Amino acid sequence: MPDLSLILPVLNEENIITQVVADIIKVLESIKVSFEIILVENESTDNSWEVINSLSRKDNRIRVTRTKQGYGSAIIAGIKIAYGSFISYMPSDGQIDSKILIPLWQETKSGKADVVKIMRKNRESTIRFVRSKVFNILTRFLYPVDVSDINGSPRIIKTEKLKQLELTFSDSFIDTEFAVKAHLLGWKFKEIAMTNLARVGGKSTVGIHTVIEFLKNLWNFRNDRNFNNWQEKYLQ
Repeated sequence: MPDLSLILPVLNEENIITQVVADIIKVLESIKVSFEIILVENESTDNSWEVINSLSRKDNRIRVTRTKQGYGSAIIAGIKIAYGSFISYMPSDGQIDSKILIPLWQETKSGKADVVKIMRKNRESTIRFVRSKVFNILTRFLYPVDVSDINGSPRIIKTEKLKQLELTFSDSFIDTEFAVKAHLLGWKFKEIAMTNLARVGGKSTVGIHTVIEFLKNLWNFRNDRNFNNWQEKYLQ
């Protein structure tokens, strides 16, 4: 069993995923952590599936699977097949400096927090920065969440704990679901500041449809059947 399972959703990243994975492997090897990397392709229209299969054939620490489109769908698919004692997930668009995994892992091993994650100090545009701030404020207003950057990943958590969250959302709202449920369980978060790198590949999938979908999910989440069933199971 590896120490860490690192899940990367892959959507139209054929030109950069090889380098992203190589950088991550270099960092994880430097801190002598045993690991597996789970690449989850979710309905790419390029050759991402072929590329990640090639990577897995060359390195048995790399595993691949496919799922329907949606960031959350990819995370859930990765969790289902993860073997590691800890699970982490993060974007694969090259904006994450893989060296941040070093302090994240060190903090995780200290055992002082249940969830260790990044807190982004910047976004790729002013519009994205403002939008993120508004989303975080709205979420904290409606739900018991005190984490600064709800969508900030990578994040690391014990596998047995993560499975208690029983995550269900197929889109980026999965991070809000994660935060709300974790805080209801009384878990402690530790955030480590990180500056986003410039996007080197792929395209942002955040548009007006994403905003509308997020606001709809945010409003309806309190009465979501799966969420209510989860609360009955773990909070009563």
